Amino acid sequence: MAASAPRKTTTRKTTPRKRPAATAPADLGLVLDDADARAETDKLLADREPLFTIGGTTYTIPKRVPPSWTVKAFTIATERGEQAALAYAAEKLLTPEAWLALQECETVTPRAWQNIFKALMDRVLPEGVLAPKA
Repeated sequence: MAASAPRKTTTRKTTPRKRPAATAPADLGLVLDDADARAETDKLLADREPLFTIGGTTYTIPKRVPPSWTVKAFTIATERGEQAALAYAAEKLLTPEAWLALQECETVTPRAWQNIFKALMDRVLPEGVLAPKA
């Protein structure tokens, strides 16, 4: 048997696949939970003012709150009543230490309680949120 010559194979040239053109990312609208939003919210909550003093310690609340707190308080007020919204406001605005100090202070008068809770509600539900100004 004679040695055969190597076979010549023709290689087909294939045209490269066309990749689809890169598309711009979809418009996400406002991104509400990015690092910039978190920093702005943290700054908002860090700006505080005194609410009451017990035993020489002054307890503060934020001067302004995130709009989400207002929406949540409004929802709670309409679904479960003002007392439930007040509990939410106290939980969000007061530190655990402030809440404990209020509970343990035997000299808090009914008028002081009323003023404190009014301040809490006014902070999370500013005038005009539940009803328009008269």
